[in-house]
Amino acid sequence: MNANILIRWVAFACAILSLSLKLSAQGGADPSGANLLSWGAGALVVKAPVSYSDSGTWSADDLLDERPDTGWATKSGDLTPKVFVIEMAGKSTLSALAFDTAKTENPGRAAKDVKVEIGDSADGPFSPIASFSLAQAKDHQRFPLSSPVTGRYLRLTVLNNWGDKQYTELMNFFAYGKQIEKPQLHDNSGTFSSSYGNFHMQQTGSAVVGCYEHSNGLIENGGFDGRVLRFTWTQGPITGSRDGGPAVLVFSDDGQTFTGFWWNEGATSSVPGGWHGQRISKTVGSCPNWKPGDANGVVQQLSTEGRARLYGILFDTDSDRLKAESKPTLDALIAAAAAQPTWSFQIEGHTDNVGGDPHNQALSEKRALSVKAYLVTAGVSAGRLTTAGFGASRPVSSNDTELGRSQNRRVEVVKK
Repeated sequence: MNANILIRWVAFACAILSLSLKLSAQGGADPSGANLLSWGAGALVVKAPVSYSDSGTWSADDLLDERPDTGWATKSGDLTPKVFVIEMAGKSTLSALAFDTAKTENPGRAAKDVKVEIGDSADGPFSPIASFSLAQAKDHQRFPLSSPVTGRYLRLTVLNNWGDKQYTELMNFFAYGKQIEKPQLHDNSGTFSSSYGNFHMQQTGSAVVGCYEHSNGLIENGGFDGRVLRFTWTQGPITGSRDGGPAVLVFSDDGQTFTGFWWNEGATSSVPGGWHGQRISKTVGSCPNWKPGDANGVVQQLSTEGRARLYGILFDTDSDRLKAESKPTLDALIAAAAAQPTWSFQIEGHTDNVGGDPHNQALSEKRALSVKAYLVTAGVSAGRLTTAGFGASRPVSSNDTELGRSQNRRVEVVKK
């Protein structure tokens, strides 16, 4: 081979390798699509076998938390085949499945032979996708599908384990693809009995405010994306220092139940707390520190904290185009500007870590500018508004899971 040609080929190969490493380091988009079997994506276990726990540690719900160190286990000595039905947020097309078994309590307890089927109803019928034999102790055992499959419900059957006589365990179950149907957004306003006292929620479009009857709890400036509600919780003395942080709740299609996670502010690596609720009334109700129709929630949060996290502002995926569902929250921000004419505002864009730092920095800046443009069009003086983008540099939750990433994709407004 001519020396010059060889040099060019080597340079080309090095460039391709460099690009590949760069994309890997940046957390580039998975070519198989997003993991649709996570709470952050709106998935729920709707049928589960008798398990070690009905909720919390070693329950079926833990199959969807994307944490490799938490998972599902059988009751002691119950080694018969176990069947789960998992509901995705909407009808989806799948191209790959994956499983975690590395962190089972011993390798013999790891699920071995599994079968996966897909259907359009929780009650079936189901069509076979594939059967797999899993390794004893290996995370993210990935199985590309020979051809894409479409449906909303997955039925997972765990047939056996690797020889342990007491328990069968599986840590995580993943399904990669694209959601092709998004369920209609329902009005989930009402009162729910919850693991933190009665939960009172007022929903306007996708925007949510409310309270819960535990330590003067408030649900601040929340927003639905599909059936996933993201908000900031605060609790503690009505005046003075309060605790708080981000939360994610996944509501059932009928709005009768929710299940989810909460974190303390800044605790991006800790295990989140659980939050479960059951509807008891369609009446919103109230708490001593909150009632429906209270003053503008954006004004309240800016007055007390100087910053409001607005999860009701939503964008198309990887875009600065505002979704129509954002209007109630944007209108609340416009009303806040009108109610406080001496205030100025900095609009901040924040992203998760998928896509790499340069891309996310630019995206966060463009999203902040889109919000500013909406406000200016509505009559807010441009001189009162500044913008900033922070990319993925200021996470409020872990970027290791879709649940955490969904919390990190946000707009915040700072009072100046």
